Amino acid sequence: MGLVGCFVTPHPPIIIPEVGGPSLAEAEPTVRAMTAVRERAAQLAPDTIVLLSPHSPLARSQMGVSLAASYRGSLAYFRAPQVRVEAAADEGLAEAIMQGAAAHGIPVIQTAARGEVFDLDHGAMVPLVYLTGALKNACRLVLLSFSYLSLEEHVRFGRAIGEVLTKAEQRIVYVASSDLSHRLIPGAPAGYDPRAARFDQAVADTFGSGDWDALLTIDPALVSAAGECGYRSLAVLSGVVEAYEASGGRSHNRRLSYEGPWGVGYLVGEVELTAPPAEEGVGS
Repeated sequence: MGLVGCFVTPHPPIIIPEVGGPSLAEAEPTVRAMTAVRERAAQLAPDTIVLLSPHSPLARSQMGVSLAASYRGSLAYFRAPQVRVEAAADEGLAEAIMQGAAAHGIPVIQTAARGEVFDLDHGAMVPLVYLTGALKNACRLVLLSFSYLSLEEHVRFGRAIGEVLTKAEQRIVYVASSDLSHRLIPGAPAGYDPRAARFDQAVADTFGSGDWDALLTIDPALVSAAGECGYRSLAVLSGVVEAYEASGGRSHNRRLSYEGPWGVGYLVGEVELTAPPAEEGVGS
């Protein structure tokens, strides 16, 4: 069965109704797109969600794979303790991803120990609240993190992940949690830089057109100016998709929404996957 779908999601807690309240209207395109992601995830009916969060434990020179036994989290820090996510881990898949990365010579470290109950950060919580909100059956979870290694190493990490996911027996959805620039307007969380909007536009346009090469070669000066937290997450996703296509599958990017109402860029998108001919009608 393997990989059946991929999503790009932002992670601001304010887009959760119990957190945002009346402010939700200021991000209506994002909320509407995330609602569509929730419905699409229900259609894909994953057994496991593999999610990379920019706010997971981060090692400077090693990619991260959690080997935890289960996950739990709430938005209590954001005054919504009633919003909770609990999930069992897909420990076998996590182990396979770690072994696959190591086999390709990619530096990798475990970010949570075997048997641990791991607390979810908001970079995972917010996407998962939407992604699991309409699922009919419980879904297992694998949590990943990136590093300060080169963009090329992140793509290689994605390829290694994708090779494992395409060969897996369970239905898997891959999620790139990814806020874009934090410097879009005066008063934005990381200050203001007029180049930030150019970075976000480049990411949104290249993702929407499916031009991964252009996405991965955005001017480094723009990347630096943006104060982003999701570019490497998208680089890993590109490698996942590349591995899927190398297995004979096809992909099509859909940009569902982009906006930056509070000075941070929010991109919501889907990579629709079509299984190789022998598997069509079985996967997605």
